[in-house]
Amino acid sequence: MTETTANTSVVNITEVAAQEVKKLLASEPGMTGLRVGVRGGGCSGFSYGLGFDNQRDDDHITEVHGVKVFIDPKSAIYLKGAIVDFEGGLEGKGFTIKNPQAKGSCGCGESFTV
Repeated sequence: MTETTANTSVVNITEVAAQEVKKLLASEPGMTGLRVGVRGGGCSGFSYGLGFDNQRDDDHITEVHGVKVFIDPKSAIYLKGAIVDFEGGLEGKGFTIKNPQAKGSCGCGESFTV
């Protein structure tokens, strides 16, 4: 387990996203934080995964704006410096990931290449 602060974390989360996570997490009994991950697939090679989960032994753990963020070691390689945000507007609302390591992404923004 690697614990980090917001300034040195693998992934950061905006205050707006943290508020939305807290709201949604309240309806997920037994879950303690947000898991951010990467898996192979999607139209650009890799896709992001967000979900509620609990800490695992080898996770990188960050607490930002009162939200625990869990990242497995393999995903951490591809997510270093990424920011999880929550956007709402005319095009709908939802979580977004801004990843400085992504060299390209698909039109929907859910997959990327490195």
